[in-house]
Amino acid sequence: MVRRFNLADVLLVKRLQEQAACLDLETALLWSPAPLSLAVLEYLSLSQARSTTIVENGSSDRQGPQGFLQAWDRSDGEACDVEFIAPPLDNSSDNFRLWCDLLEHLTVSKGAAGVQRIFARVPEEGRAVEAFRTTGFIAYARRHVFRLAQVPAHLSSAARGSLRPPREGEEAKVEGLRSSVTPRLVQHAEGAAHVEHDPTASLPWWKSHQTGEYVWEQDGAVRAHVRFLIGQAGYWLRILFDAAMGRQVDDLVSEALALLSSRPALPVYCGVREYEGPLRGALESAGFEQMAGEVLMVNHTTVPARVAVNKLSPALEKGVETAAPVSTSESRETAL
Repeated sequence: MVRRFNLADVLLVKRLQEQAACLDLETALLWSPAPLSLAVLEYLSLSQARSTTIVENGSSDRQGPQGFLQAWDRSDGEACDVEFIAPPLDNSSDNFRLWCDLLEHLTVSKGAAGVQRIFARVPEEGRAVEAFRTTGFIAYARRHVFRLAQVPAHLSSAARGSLRPPREGEEAKVEGLRSSVTPRLVQHAEGAAHVEHDPTASLPWWKSHQTGEYVWEQDGAVRAHVRFLIGQAGYWLRILFDAAMGRQVDDLVSEALALLSSRPALPVYCGVREYEGPLRGALESAGFEQMAGEVLMVNHTTVPARVAVNKLSPALEKGVETAAPVSTSESRETAL
């Protein structure tokens, strides 16, 4: 039976966490978090319920499939991200069914709690995408992750004049840039653009982390936005830019790397979505190499019921009670 984690599941999660599929490369590459630590903090209410861990502990004789799933909430409380699932799919039909059971349970429980979107960054290869699609997730974009072994030494003397910390009140300009360069389909899938996935919010206190934010202003407009995630084992770049920058994207990447040149020599990572073509070329010119491909997927847990006004009025006139909008999570729970 699938249920929420409790202390009786410590040994199960400890045994499986080393082989768990991590669907969050930012977190895995920069901090290597342990799902068990977060599950225990969640159970003891020391993490303000920012994570959710569910388990399948097999049948009463422990002969059935066993596994767990962990999701992290976003700051708005209306979305979450699937972080870990264990055991790996491999070619096992039992594990495939287990993944589906865990994902369905997560959808029902999160939908009932008011969470509207569940996100996942799923590896392109293997059967993982099929498992997510089977449980209601849809693909809305693709992303390739690039890696640079370390910042080249010559960048330490690079000019640093275009990137600067954002000034007060420039948040609206950054959001305007994000809206202008993000396809409508992606905006619809992701909802509020300003509430991004931020793994630092759910990390335990002993996982040191920092963030940095910069903008590239030109002719009074914000043309690019750069955000750093600074972890224990590397750096992650998030780069948003106006396509009209053209070849200036190369300079943007060079300046962003120069900002890291005084820090310890650790790998630098950057994700490039399929509609951010010029960024890929700029990264490759700077020495980055592609290391992974992902399908960005989302499950909309609630769908408002559409009721025509001319059919609603007669019901009200007769004093018939009308039903509240029904969420897909509730209907699934009923079916189960």
